Amino acid sequence: MKRTLIRGFSLACGLSLSALALASEVIKVSSQPVANTTHAVENLQKQLGLINSFSANFVQLTQDGLGNTLQRVEGFMQVEKPGKLRWKTEGIYEQLVISDGKSLWIYDADLEQVSIKDMDNRLSETPALLLGGDVSAIGDDFIITQAPGENAIRFILQPKDTSQLFDSLELDFNKLDEQQSLTQMIIRDASGQVTNIRFTNVLNNPKLNQDLFNFNIPKGIDVIDGRQGKY
Repeated sequence: MKRTLIRGFSLACGLSLSALALASEVIKVSSQPVANTTHAVENLQKQLGLINSFSANFVQLTQDGLGNTLQRVEGFMQVEKPGKLRWKTEGIYEQLVISDGKSLWIYDADLEQVSIKDMDNRLSETPALLLGGDVSAIGDDFIITQAPGENAIRFILQPKDTSQLFDSLELDFNKLDEQQSLTQMIIRDASGQVTNIRFTNVLNNPKLNQDLFNFNIPKGIDVIDGRQGKY
């Protein structure tokens, strides 16, 4: 189950680095479905482009293709551009993930282990960059469809590179909220597994302490450092 949590992070938490919060300006998005057009790309870029920082509680539910629950975790996350993240799950699957924009730390207290890796700058391999990085070339990596629902505007992103970890990523923005905040993220993979992340107590563009994005390695734990360079 621990491996499932880490995999869930690479798909979901990684996504959280992207533009998860919106500024106070209201963005006017077409109410008609827009599929695979420059309009859908531009509308998503507008939504993501106003994001500076974000904080929220989350519930992450992972189910198999038959709808059986594989894992349910809760936690709290904070994001800030460029590429900064603090993602903490609670309970029996407690885990802390921190990024300073250059390096990524994944800390498992029960395993007494921390893994460190370089941040990947490719959108298709690090979906996190959708929420905290440059989305100017997002149309090069994804086929994007826009479909409004009753209470939300949904963007569906399908990687053009079929070797990626997920088949599709769905982002729901609450169109009843004046700021059109991100409320839900759904990741689907080729096996039929679905990871659903719901956000509550959302704060858009809060002022965050920079110490949140620094990780001090505790004494006596195993360190797996996969970075290519030194910072």
